[in-house]
Amino acid sequence: MKTLVIGYGNSLRGDDGVGPWVAEQVAEWNLPEVRSLSVHQLTPELATEVAEAEVVFFIDACVMEAGKTQACLEPIAPQPEKSRIDHLWSPSVLVHLAQTLYGADPIAYQILIPALQFDYGAPLSAIAREGRAWSLETLKHYFNNLPSPSGKEALCMKLA
Repeated sequence: MKTLVIGYGNSLRGDDGVGPWVAEQVAEWNLPEVRSLSVHQLTPELATEVAEAEVVFFIDACVMEAGKTQACLEPIAPQPEKSRIDHLWSPSVLVHLAQTLYGADPIAYQILIPALQFDYGAPLSAIAREGRAWSLETLKHYFNNLPSPSGKEALCMKLA
């Protein structure tokens, strides 16, 4: 596997399910050397999957702050955190864990999609739908070997 896509969030809670939805769409593309996972939350067990990839994309909804209407693809630097015994792991900690346990050094990005609605059964908000479409286009560009981020800067798209 060359590339790993991990979409995470709760698909029962409106916009929080946008990450898993994007990952499921990527899985349907059936691309060679691409593995796509749709998960409820990030857990330490995913470090094994991360270690097997050259490039990892973590996709999640992010609470939209006042005036922030951008979907962003940002590089992730591995960061150790103090002892974690719960299941609230961050992408940077998973990348660090993959390095520590397996000697892996994948290039990692997170795609953050602005989100507004988190109620059970809520539909995707317009901003999350736009971010979802932008995320899929961004991933298509990457998979088609079109110019992609250098790994040092964020790539963002202002949404309506």
